[in-house]
Amino acid sequence: MQVPPTHSTEQAWLAAIVAHSEDAIIAKNLEGVVTGWNAAAERLFGHSSAEMLGRPLTVIFPANRLHEETVILERIARGERVEPYDTERQHKNGRIFPVSVTVSPIRGADGNLVGASNITRDLTEREAHERRVRELQSELVHVQRLSELGQFVSALVHEVNQPLTAITNYLNACRRLAATGNLPAIVTALERVGDQTQRMRDVVQRIRDFVKKRDIELRAENLAEVVSEAVELTRDSARGEDFNVTTDVQPGLRVEVDRVQVQQVLFNILRNGIEAMQGRPKREISIAVQPSDSEMVQVSVADSGPGLSDEVQQRLFQPFVTTKPNGMGVGLSVCRTIIEAHGGRLWAESAGQEGAVFRFTLKASGQTRPSA
Repeated sequence: MQVPPTHSTEQAWLAAIVAHSEDAIIAKNLEGVVTGWNAAAERLFGHSSAEMLGRPLTVIFPANRLHEETVILERIARGERVEPYDTERQHKNGRIFPVSVTVSPIRGADGNLVGASNITRDLTEREAHERRVRELQSELVHVQRLSELGQFVSALVHEVNQPLTAITNYLNACRRLAATGNLPAIVTALERVGDQTQRMRDVVQRIRDFVKKRDIELRAENLAEVVSEAVELTRDSARGEDFNVTTDVQPGLRVEVDRVQVQQVLFNILRNGIEAMQGRPKREISIAVQPSDSEMVQVSVADSGPGLSDEVQQRLFQPFVTTKPNGMGVGLSVCRTIIEAHGGRLWAESAGQEGAVFRFTLKASGQTRPSA
């Protein structure tokens, strides 16, 4: 059977709690004069109990915080508790430091207000920790920006290199044609140079927009035309290479896309497939489109290359991962970012010795839904 604690026992318990508390616990009367000052308060503020008893608590207030005591005493006089708030207090040596303060009314045995208790906690370590976290976050942002800049530059070089190669090929053709006087063929080649130059401008602008995280420009586009133009661009950049591309796209199927960005994704995947098939007897790429769900369509690009190892497949879309001797490994990383910005996803599958399949999803336009 437990014996209820007596009043004197409760008082002893409370006194022990106050004495051994890690927080500064201070008692004051309704005029703000200190009537109690525990050991933690001595450690925190540098003033002994003998120094503080009978003195106004504002001794530990910085000059710009004196107004707080007036507000606190007014609230305590109304019997209100002051919830924890962050402020500053001053040490005996003049050092000002951050604290958290809670103020509660104290009532006598008759229930009347007799004063208030202040519980003060030192926030110096917490603020130092938060400041260090902010510094680390700032450093992280800086490093991330440098990393993004490096990836942007690498992506820009990677993407612009293809139209530059095509332009070089067309200009070389113009020189040969000039010797024969074949003016119509020269005009056609120069038109191709103009197309590739514009293509390069579009690529640079799209990558810039993406790095700046601007909204992409989604429009209802004919997917068959988007695919056809991407295939033509790929053929232009791979002249002299022997390969075959077949497409199976439902006529009239429209998708909500940024045309240039999605063509860039197809161009990258097609170029990767062509390079993967080098030296193989069968060099075929097939592009097919099928419904994914009620709102999406799935585009598949399959090649007859050597396929993808499990190790490569797991890391394929990470920046700077490549299977090419001279590759930079940014093309597929950029492609995935583009497709995800369109609300879709991009992934790859290996068909063993029969090649690799890259698949991505796009949102079907409300104007035309794919037939199942």
